[in-house]
Amino acid sequence: MQADVQRSMAVAGRRTPYHVSWLLALPYPVRNLLRRWRGLIGMMVGMGISLGIVMTIQAMSRANMDLYTADFLKSGADLYVVTEGGTLIPLLPSDTPGSIKNGRHVLAQVRGLPGVNAALGLMTWTMTRERPGPRRRNEPTELITTTGVDGDALQIANALVMKEGRWFRRSDEVVLGAKLSREKNLHVGDTLRLNDRDFRIVGIGRLRGAGFGGDSVAYLDYPAFRQRAQIGDVISTIVVQTRQPALTRQRIVELDSLDVYDRAQLVRRAEEVYASAMLLRWIFNALALAVGALFISNMLARSVAERRLEFATLRAIGLPTRTILLAVASEAVVISTVAGIVGVGLSLLLGLWVNVSVAPAYGLEYLYVADAGTFALVLALGLALGVVSGLFPARQATRVDPVEVLRVA
Repeated sequence: MQADVQRSMAVAGRRTPYHVSWLLALPYPVRNLLRRWRGLIGMMVGMGISLGIVMTIQAMSRANMDLYTADFLKSGADLYVVTEGGTLIPLLPSDTPGSIKNGRHVLAQVRGLPGVNAALGLMTWTMTRERPGPRRRNEPTELITTTGVDGDALQIANALVMKEGRWFRRSDEVVLGAKLSREKNLHVGDTLRLNDRDFRIVGIGRLRGAGFGGDSVAYLDYPAFRQRAQIGDVISTIVVQTRQPALTRQRIVELDSLDVYDRAQLVRRAEEVYASAMLLRWIFNALALAVGALFISNMLARSVAERRLEFATLRAIGLPTRTILLAVASEAVVISTVAGIVGVGLSLLLGLWVNVSVAPAYGLEYLYVADAGTFALVLALGLALGVVSGLFPARQATRVDPVEVLRVA
């Protein structure tokens, strides 16, 4: 019997020693994350949705700002001239560019200034569309917003955005905005009758800097426009491209009672107009981020409460408090980081849908503009809130009394 025991001990001594698995070889905070990844998915998705909503709101806010400023920034025009007191970016419904009296004379003076490459005169009015055949009794009048253009828009770089066809060359030709073309079911080659005269549609597009809603306007040669609209020699806006913006600006002001704006001034004006809306959006964004942070904090607190026995055992066997603190805090960091990636993906998908499906319905090129700087700011805020939201559950985990918990267990 004793010999059998000795042989068994000798065989056991020759056996391969037990290997600790790779998971047990990792530090406890890392091992804890890998072991509980399934439980963290819900928190990652919840926080990711919150961040995605915030990013989408910010991207759409950027697009709304671009609606006011993009045309001025992309066009090759340097200066925009209106009558004294007029404005191109309205703050109130009563704000308008006004009317420059003796418009063609003023326009000719601007074109004659040194350094001026091109100058366009613009005037907007409404005309009545007339359809073929007898008009039915009590049929409502169909009005079309038209803009008369004095000058060759092709001389100013990037001033035209043509989707189809070409810009008008004759007085009996017209170019329609994309939204107007779609809503009125008018296409290149069709005839549009305005104020008792037929115009042939030669293009679908718009003129940058001609005012908000350029996709809903019909563009005519100014002499034909003035004849049909039956207005005097007035112009609302003069668009100028010049080699010497500062000198040209000074000389235009000396011509008459005029206000001259450059691109930077128009952008600042748009930011002032849009400041209140931006503030309101940031309030909604802060609420969305706060909801996401509270969600993480509550879920981690619940997780800590369910794992009191585990933490008590770890403290009883001598695991340092800072390790337990790091384990819970690292969960919040990982959740916020992965949630940021989920939020970016969700926001980009929503933005793609908005630009493809929603923006064309309003005659706009886009309603969503992804901005790396804004996304980085939202990610930083989300990470900071995630870390802060994990502090309370982490401190709660370090305050578990092992004696009390193990005695109850």
